[in-house]
Amino acid sequence: MHATHLLALFGLIAASAPAAAQTPPAPVIGPDKDVDGRPLPFGRQERLPPETPAGSGPHKAVMTSMASLPAHVVYHPAALASAGKLPVIAWGNGACINAGNRFRYFLTEIASHGYLVLANGVMANPALEVGPQENPAVRPPGSPPPPPPPPRDPNAPQRAPGTTTPEQLIESIDWAIAENARPGSPLFGRIDTSKIAVMGQSCGGVQSFKVAGDPRITTLMIWNSGIGMIPNNPPNPAEALASIHTPIALIHGDAKTDIAFYAGEANARALTKVPVFQAWQDGMTHLGTYGQKDGGFYGRIAVSWLDWQLKGDKRAARMFAGDCTLCRDPSWHVFKARID
Repeated sequence: MHATHLLALFGLIAASAPAAAQTPPAPVIGPDKDVDGRPLPFGRQERLPPETPAGSGPHKAVMTSMASLPAHVVYHPAALASAGKLPVIAWGNGACINAGNRFRYFLTEIASHGYLVLANGVMANPALEVGPQENPAVRPPGSPPPPPPPPRDPNAPQRAPGTTTPEQLIESIDWAIAENARPGSPLFGRIDTSKIAVMGQSCGGVQSFKVAGDPRITTLMIWNSGIGMIPNNPPNPAEALASIHTPIALIHGDAKTDIAFYAGEANARALTKVPVFQAWQDGMTHLGTYGQKDGGFYGRIAVSWLDWQLKGDKRAARMFAGDCTLCRDPSWHVFKARID
């Protein structure tokens, strides 16, 4: 499948009964609710300068470039001293695009919850950022459609040469470990190098599969992606799946709106030795909610999984474990294995 095609696609139920006769209903999880059933903000993400702290978490985060990691964009809490030890998130972009700011709002949201996020790709033209936008599939009823994107300067570079590679995910991990140990680094002693997640969307998800065997990885998240979605990439799908040694979550849309649906379904069921959580939502497109304010509902899913897997947060685990809140939402369809 061509990268241009990938870019184009890239991507209440509460039974009532007498109050005295039952416990309060479980929170409803959906595109407009968080893990506790609270409404999420809709509307366009305001475009802010990279150095403006943002995100809904307790540690507002910034987006920046580092001279020692020139092929990546870095997201981290603005106030590092008060953010505690930061687990590492290595991210691969959809279409493997060489723009580390492509998923800016989604990744800033994750960083604001106390993470160091390292995205493949340079700091590219802001016109390449996913957002400001709304996903029509989840826009509140009666709301106006989003405005068209701003015109691009035809004389400005719209994309840095080339595409990113799976090896850049490993570079992110290597760099974070080195910075944590380097006196004089602003990240010296501030990174939890024992907690590392690799994630990616679409082509970036395939990149994540390719490096999944790295023993330093703690967990994987595959967004709107799967081995088999891109023909012959990777050429050894069985080997890539067999290399996975960590819990993994696969999140995508349905068969009509997301080209990753069938690959995600097949991959989840092919993994028989590790904890697997796969969920897809009716009407959710390959675009997900990455460009919504704070990454929309995908941002909440990401933070909950990472908080559970990398920080041991049992409250965050409620979205995925047991009679999980996503399991009880009629718009979501869940498959899981080896997850209590």
